[in-house]
Amino acid sequence: MPRARPAPNASRADIFARVARLDILDRAWDRVRSNMGCAGGDGETVEAFRARASKRLILLSRLIAAGTYRPRDLRVLHIPKKGGETRPLAIPSVEDRVVQTAAAFVLGPILDPGFDEASHGYRPGRGVETAIRAVEAYRKQGFTHVVEADIRRCFERIPHDLVLARLEAELEGRAGASRVVDLVGLWLEQAGAVMGTPGIGLAQGSPLSPLLANLHLDALDEATTGPGIRLVRYADDFLVLCRSEALAGKALDKARRALTEAGLEIHSEGTRIVDFDRGFRFLGHLFVRSLVLRQVADPEEDAVELLRDIGREDRTEVQAARARDVVEAEERAGGYDRGQRVLHLDGDGRRLVLRNLSFSVRGEEERELIAIAPTRVDRIELGPRADAELEALRHALGTGTELAFLNGHGETLGWLTSAGSLDRATLHIAQARMALDPALAADLARRIVDGRLRNQRAQLQRLNRTPKDAEIFAAVRTIGRIIRKLPRAGTVAALRGHEGEAGALYWPALGRLAAGAPTPLRRSRPANDPFNAALNYLTALLIRDIRTALMRRGLHPGIGVLHVARDGGEACTWDLIEGFRAPLAEGLAATLFNQGRLKTTMFEVADGSVRIGRDARLAIIRGYETAASRVVKNPRSGRRRTWRGQMEEEAGAYAAHCRDPQGKPFEPLVIHA
Repeated sequence: MPRARPAPNASRADIFARVARLDILDRAWDRVRSNMGCAGGDGETVEAFRARASKRLILLSRLIAAGTYRPRDLRVLHIPKKGGETRPLAIPSVEDRVVQTAAAFVLGPILDPGFDEASHGYRPGRGVETAIRAVEAYRKQGFTHVVEADIRRCFERIPHDLVLARLEAELEGRAGASRVVDLVGLWLEQAGAVMGTPGIGLAQGSPLSPLLANLHLDALDEATTGPGIRLVRYADDFLVLCRSEALAGKALDKARRALTEAGLEIHSEGTRIVDFDRGFRFLGHLFVRSLVLRQVADPEEDAVELLRDIGREDRTEVQAARARDVVEAEERAGGYDRGQRVLHLDGDGRRLVLRNLSFSVRGEEERELIAIAPTRVDRIELGPRADAELEALRHALGTGTELAFLNGHGETLGWLTSAGSLDRATLHIAQARMALDPALAADLARRIVDGRLRNQRAQLQRLNRTPKDAEIFAAVRTIGRIIRKLPRAGTVAALRGHEGEAGALYWPALGRLAAGAPTPLRRSRPANDPFNAALNYLTALLIRDIRTALMRRGLHPGIGVLHVARDGGEACTWDLIEGFRAPLAEGLAATLFNQGRLKTTMFEVADGSVRIGRDARLAIIRGYETAASRVVKNPRSGRRRTWRGQMEEEAGAYAAHCRDPQGKPFEPLVIHA
């Protein structure tokens, strides 16, 4: 049908500005809140958005008006359908649902008046009941034959360019029209990218999709109505009612042509020509002769209720997580902190997927091994034989869960992490000041080396309690003399020299105390013996924990004082690791071999290189996790925390020193023999 041109005053009203208006966004938020849907790809629930809704809406209004608004991640769920197929639901974040609802509020009154009378779905004053009444009325008027049709994956296949072109034509002459079309295009582009169908598909969890679908299918409505033919459509479900079977055949041809031009197709298996005597089903109702019987609605077709169900599951997960968080808060108040929590995926066939809002680890035959909420894990480590679905990776980004990719030696290949500490520019400047000022750098480096050497000495004393090796006693005494020299070292270079002098005593002594170590023990990277291979793997685990701790405290990993800052390096990570290497890597490697949890037979040595077997990797990871989760008392603060908790406290002390070296000097964590 011909479109009405906008009234003169309507063409002057900027429709994009209306989408950005705070009162429109507030109305939209009321709608989203009342629907009580589930979280989107960022994991934020309706309840979480509500806690700071006023500020968020003000910021959203500014971002939209400035043209800097960008949608967050979509959450993709695959809902089972009859016949074994699935239907993808791409659910925007709560924030994006607010903006899309605001756009629907603005666009609906413009587009809806031009829609055909045949359309009943998602329109004001219309719905399932009006569609059912229309079918009944046409039957009474002599429309006895019915084309019962099914559009094949309609929402998933609507072409973006066609729907945007139609939207552009409908909004022609209105101020702000091009910016609104660009905004809708942004959402469509994101939906196509996330669903793996670039250029096609509407997100079925989007508040704007029903309006866009009606706009696109309006061409079907216009083409499939004429003498002796009537259409009744509710979203992508439709009937064509005709006065004869011959007209029904022609109507079916018209519908096929109209859908082909719209980039869609009729599902041949779900399409047939029937009459009221034989009966048919439509929108949860059974039509037989003059009877209309309501049936139990198919849950898969009720998208709003489905999203509410998922939202209820989300809220149950969030409530359970909050209950656990309360317990942890009480434990922290009592002086105990669990520290970082790491999920290790190592082994053939391990796969990280997303189940509702939780990370799920699948094993053989897709069997779920564990499901864990993002609030219960701080970092996920993917070994070389593990895999992860894109949705799980997006969820990790959205929830701030770090993800490390490892090779077979436990070394870090790369990180998936959010912006982290990039908003801590003043702290980074303070770090740079430490590194660039020779006196400040030497003072902080001296404290780091002092902690390193004291912990080396204590670790040797611990391991030597039973052997009582005289050479170890001698090495311990000499390391003590080196520690006493540190206050007189005036430069970072001199401190590195003292650390090297102590290392020349420490490594051979450690080798004498470790069952699997070569004699004399020398450090090698890459490893050429099982002990060094295990030590390198443990060190890599420790590096990732230290890096996570310093990123949480806003430190830049590349700016250090004892270690040289260079492109691609992590000098600060190596600064902070110094105090933890003896107890959590070097001493632990010796303990694992001494207790028989690691054996040289678990490693393959060939041509000067070492391959770590799966049993060895599992033993190393288990040993490290047991050690890192052990609760110890910090002699500096008196707090009882896990070793991982101590790392974060150490990072905080390092950051405080950078900001105020005189008022808050760094005191390294020192263990006792």
